[in-house]
Amino acid sequence: MFKKFKGLCVIYLSALLLIGCGKDEALDEYQTNMETFFNDIAEINDNMNSIDVGSEGYIEELLAYLDALDEEVAWMAELEVPDEFSAVDSLADQASENMSQAVSYYHLAYEGEEYDENMESAAGEYYDRANTIIQYIITILHGEIPEGEGVTYTEEDKIFGGGYMNKSEDEVDE
Repeated sequence: MFKKFKGLCVIYLSALLLIGCGKDEALDEYQTNMETFFNDIAEINDNMNSIDVGSEGYIEELLAYLDALDEEVAWMAELEVPDEFSAVDSLADQASENMSQAVSYYHLAYEGEEYDENMESAAGEYYDRANTIIQYIITILHGEIPEGEGVTYTEEDKIFGGGYMNKSEDEVDE
């Protein structure tokens, strides 16, 4: 289940390598915050994937990491999004809502008197949805238009940032 998340972290780390620097303070602050977000979720992912499922208390450990992941996504959703990336704002909120729902269902699935497979399945769906939305955010930060089932957009001047996060300092100056 969490192997998918590992794949997302590879994408996140790749995004970090592609992000450039600029002269706009709001954009630079947002870039720094997003780098922090990607680093933090990569660390949480590594910790989740290193859990020994044969050990006593592994469920509590997993749920604690999921809680931390939920907090990180909620933090990312609260960031001030520069106008150049206005499309990210509502997506970040959606990602946070879906992650919170996923984590809530994971708690219900594993903390009840008996394991609840239906709750775990619902949690997985919300978890996947949150990660898909985060992939859309990465795409937008790279100045591209996300593609996928149910994705619609309207073109507005600079709504996708013109690839600002992909540009080198020299390109931003032009």
